[in-house]
Amino acid sequence: MAYTQTLKNRAQPSPAWIESVRANYPVESTLDDVLTTKLRNRTRTGAHKTDFEALEQRLIAYIKSVTGQSDARVSNLNRLTGGASKEQFTFDLTWNKNAGEDPSGERETRKLILRMDPAESVVETHRLREAQVLRAMWGEVPVPEVFWVEPSAEKLGHPFLIAGFLDGTVQPDDGGKVTGLGMYFEPRLREALKDQFIQHLAAIHTVDWRQKDLSAYDTPEAGTTQANEWSLGLWERIWQEDTLEAHPVMEQAAIWLKENMPVVDNPVIVHGDYRSGNFMYSDDENINAILDWELCHIGDFHEDIAYNRCKMLGTPDGKGGVLCSGLAYYEEFVEKYEAYSGYRIDEKLLTWYDIFTHYKIGSISCTSLRVAHQRKTHLDAMMNLIGGLGYMGTSELQKLLDAL
Repeated sequence: MAYTQTLKNRAQPSPAWIESVRANYPVESTLDDVLTTKLRNRTRTGAHKTDFEALEQRLIAYIKSVTGQSDARVSNLNRLTGGASKEQFTFDLTWNKNAGEDPSGERETRKLILRMDPAESVVETHRLREAQVLRAMWGEVPVPEVFWVEPSAEKLGHPFLIAGFLDGTVQPDDGGKVTGLGMYFEPRLREALKDQFIQHLAAIHTVDWRQKDLSAYDTPEAGTTQANEWSLGLWERIWQEDTLEAHPVMEQAAIWLKENMPVVDNPVIVHGDYRSGNFMYSDDENINAILDWELCHIGDFHEDIAYNRCKMLGTPDGKGGVLCSGLAYYEEFVEKYEAYSGYRIDEKLLTWYDIFTHYKIGSISCTSLRVAHQRKTHLDAMMNLIGGLGYMGTSELQKLLDAL
């Protein structure tokens, strides 16, 4: 009876239940905002559907307002395929980019990308956080240029950001992997990309983030477990809010992670989803964009390392081995990362982050199934597929726990 009531609370969360979840699973303040909003909106019925014509008109009005240019023109608005968590559109903007300095300056046309939240996502994230970290990384690693961000739903019906569109390749021609998992790079391309991929990760982890505007992020105290408390709290809260059924392995893992939580002596910017499928390369085989920063937070660099050595996210080599993100064997990955970053990876400490990674995958998969079931996404087939990966993740999680 108690579990039946819990299922009902998840499907139709009452204000009292929402407040109990917030109290039991503390997270960063901006993430609390988006997760709480998700629960409050959950009982709204009907499939997610973007009114394309209305979107175009609202976008034009927004662009004219934010630029102060009544003659700014939006054209060629098109939906992009791909992406698992956000609706994405491209459009051409014709305007005077430097109107503030030269009102009579020449007009230009620029292709931009609009990233907008669906009704409910596989991961609920905050557009201002994403915009801030992209701006913080501008000039540090290759990222799209952010033009505007709106963390509320007032302007277009959902929170969004607008950034420059970059041409390039995310998946090789023979890729075809959903969300980039298990991507294969032929040997010559692999050799061209792997050092760049590792070097950019090292650069992310060594940026002096305290000198950047990251006001939408809570700052964990160095030498404490605070960063990991927030990270685990996020995924445990997501599991408790979204799962359609109980799972003893997930419960066991959460207990172990809390009882064995390491301190974070040197908090760094953690990308949170650094892998194949989340970077783009140009025709000259240079990585020209690191993408999908929405899971970024301040934490331990070991978290991104563990994520990269997760076999589920790698590419089998056909000989029993696995290439991290389809690019390098783990031993080479570590050697190069340590050389580029100056950090030393603690293999014992990494065990905690390995278990955390698989717990995170389990939480993401449960959300995928819920949003597909409730028709809150434009990608219900993909959400069902990602949900299936959760069974693989919890199987690996059980093996990791058994090996302790």
